[in-house]
Amino acid sequence: MVSLLHSLIPYHPFKALYVLIVTLSVALRAPNWFLYLFPRFLRQHPSWTLRQSFMVQLLKVFLHHTSLVHAHPHWSLLPGAEKERYERICPSQKDIYHGVLKDREIKPVEVGGTWYPTVYGPGDAKRKAVILHFHGGAFVLGDGRKSDLGHGAGLLTSHTDCWVFGLQYRISSNPGCRFPAALQDAVTAYQSLLDRGIPASSIIVSGDSAGANLAIALLRYMTDHPDVLPKPKAALLWCAWVNPGHCLNPKPCSSNRNHGTDYLADSFPEWGVRAYAPAPLDATGPYISPMNHPFKCEGVPMWVQFGEMEVLADDIVKFAEGMREIEGNEVELHEDKGAPHDIFLLGAMLGFQDTTENMARAMGKWLREKI
Repeated sequence: MVSLLHSLIPYHPFKALYVLIVTLSVALRAPNWFLYLFPRFLRQHPSWTLRQSFMVQLLKVFLHHTSLVHAHPHWSLLPGAEKERYERICPSQKDIYHGVLKDREIKPVEVGGTWYPTVYGPGDAKRKAVILHFHGGAFVLGDGRKSDLGHGAGLLTSHTDCWVFGLQYRISSNPGCRFPAALQDAVTAYQSLLDRGIPASSIIVSGDSAGANLAIALLRYMTDHPDVLPKPKAALLWCAWVNPGHCLNPKPCSSNRNHGTDYLADSFPEWGVRAYAPAPLDATGPYISPMNHPFKCEGVPMWVQFGEMEVLADDIVKFAEGMREIEGNEVELHEDKGAPHDIFLLGAMLGFQDTTENMARAMGKWLREKI
């Protein structure tokens, strides 16, 4: 009976009714969560503030219910609030879409992205490189615009001498946007930077959570097709989702040792991987779940960050160690103590500003040594 009700929730009028009931329920329960978490010994982690504990709990509930209704975020290529900082990119006319990017249904399309802090200008004496960033959101949420990526982009522009281009790649909660749509878009965006005269030696690839998964896939694609795209100067991987295939198993998050200190519930990553890699695609393959598929990426030093208290922590460490074992790879593993998943994207909202600043400062120091 429960499974039948869950199967009806994504469809109207059941979706509207469910959203109304959940909204009222959360509004009534939120004050109780606040009071319950007031004593420090009852919080998810003893070092967390009351705000951090409350916001992690609230976000966990939000993502769980968003996953059950299978939300379809509005996807538009109009400039919106970003105005002149938003740029549209057409698929390349060059022969750059090979291998896994060849699909009978999914084709390269026009995409967009947002420049931070300003539109790219080669005459800027302060900024010397471009960070191509892919946002997180389990491949089903996010758009790389200011309301989504503003905090993370601010960290990058404040602690590096780089412009940031936040790509609005296709997300799989929309029809016809499964794998390899996002990777096609990543290749399109990378080639567009090269076409405007930015050398690969001045490009850093970056991504958080699912976006870090996409960044890894792009690096693998460059390795598999060395004559198609030159590799970037470095890669920044924030709380990388490196094992989506595992989320097809029962209770992938609630069985994790860090389940109580993270906002990721079972339903959210499961929704993401089923939308991104529906059957018959192999969600455990190297382009979707790179944890068990290390590869040689010589010449591209990688910054791999994770939160001590996130459910993905062990997977990220395993991925980094596997990459390190391959001769020629250079991997810097950075742990943020007491942090849940993806504070790069959500640190300001969750109340982890100090941790994110320290994290970004360490990244900036590392990156300056590399470029």
